[in-house]
Amino acid sequence: MRKVRTIKFISIVLILTILAYSLLVLFTNNKTYAVSQSISSDIDGINESLYPGFKEKIKSLQAQYPNWTFKVLYTDLNWSDVISNEYVGHNSGPRNMIQATTNYQGQWICPICSYTNSSWRCASQAAIEYMMDPRNSLNASDIFQFEELTINGCDINTINSMVNGTFLQGHANEIANSANATGINPYYIVARLIQEQGRNGSATSSGASGYYNPFNIGATGNSDAEEIENGINYAKNQGWDTLEKAITGGINFIASSYINQGQNTLYLQKFDVENNYNGLYWHQYMQNLMAAQNEGTTLRNTYSSTNSISSSHTFIIPLYKNMPSTACSRPDGSANATVSGDIVKINANGGLNMRNAPNGSVIGAVSSGEIVTRIEKATSKVAGTYWDKIRRSNGEEGYVARETYDYESEYKLYLIPLGDDGSSNTGNTNNGNTGTVNTGKNDNTANYKLGDVNNDGNITASDYVLIKNHIMGISSLNDTAKSAADVNRDGSISASDYVLVKNYIMGIITSF
Repeated sequence: MRKVRTIKFISIVLILTILAYSLLVLFTNNKTYAVSQSISSDIDGINESLYPGFKEKIKSLQAQYPNWTFKVLYTDLNWSDVISNEYVGHNSGPRNMIQATTNYQGQWICPICSYTNSSWRCASQAAIEYMMDPRNSLNASDIFQFEELTINGCDINTINSMVNGTFLQGHANEIANSANATGINPYYIVARLIQEQGRNGSATSSGASGYYNPFNIGATGNSDAEEIENGINYAKNQGWDTLEKAITGGINFIASSYINQGQNTLYLQKFDVENNYNGLYWHQYMQNLMAAQNEGTTLRNTYSSTNSISSSHTFIIPLYKNMPSTACSRPDGSANATVSGDIVKINANGGLNMRNAPNGSVIGAVSSGEIVTRIEKATSKVAGTYWDKIRRSNGEEGYVARETYDYESEYKLYLIPLGDDGSSNTGNTNNGNTGTVNTGKNDNTANYKLGDVNNDGNITASDYVLIKNHIMGISSLNDTAKSAADVNRDGSISASDYVLVKNYIMGIITSF
């Protein structure tokens, strides 16, 4: 089985399961849905100061292929918000995955996520940015992931050529008939089926179980065996006991659940940035980060083999607000990826309540140890603590307490930047003008940095825990650690030093 299809497909059970959550997000996360999108054919009207690099690339393709038509989808979405929503699911079920082959190592793989499934890994933020930036695909090779998938009519000879030598051989007519009945590009259907099954098919299309599911609808799970079982069970529930029934049923499913809902390109089916009735981001066809490009390549190869590359094709290019001035660079497969953005871990026994506003009504909960994205960092306290806005892996957003309340005697930081767990020597480096001091001593403890109590080169939660424990008499510091802990340089280690280090880590101050 190929991981390209192990994704969040829509099914009756899934719809019922997420209905309550969808309504919750709709009312608590209005920003996600309050977008005003439009499609325009006016390529000359693209504002280059707002959308740099698009017009030139599109017009170059137009000059090269005069029969091609281009539209732009003004998504009304900020680029950083889009990437933040796509870079979720760490350690539980990433929204985007990459197959860790020779060509996709290093910066392609997420540096913070331990989730694996066979050879598949969580994709890094840099990988998501590169694949989602349309400017990287505005070329004759990759453009077909943006092709509009609605079409009237087709050439049966072309379909026969596409399916020849594959598990679909002999089924060209039902593909053409079902595609024409639903107004879907049949060439795309063949490309999707081959992407899902390979040329020779797989366990879900062989019929060995008595049922067929060539689109792998509902074939989700944590192992190949589980995916196959779930896919076959879906086919059984649909009564797909022949390949013909499964092809027709699958085409109708894609038409009603995706294309007719506005996700009418391969790109929009992979990256749900079209504001249809389903909302945004979660309604993707598959986790495979490369899926849209790969299927687009299959589609292009089909057109090339039938000498129809230069024929009439329509493409829809999404535009995002506040994109980088140049196209996002391709990840380096030989260098390790780094963490960017504010990814934090829940460090509260029993988890935290999530609220609809700072100190507002409880709308859910996050578990201890859960990894979330902090999308807003509070600068002032409400009801005795800071309330940061977070986004969970399922897209749910709300406010949680960053730390204990003022009235509590024992201080604890609840949102720990990944790696800073209060006891580990690994963590984020918070660079600032903290100062490095040389004591003039002739030993390996001669140099220290103010605030870096454990001398690991970083100033993290571990350091202020050491200060607190020293003040409370739980443990003691050596001479070098004492020098680093005395950040206000008054000759003693007190609560003032503890507060200064804490405020530095939280970004309230930038130096000592």
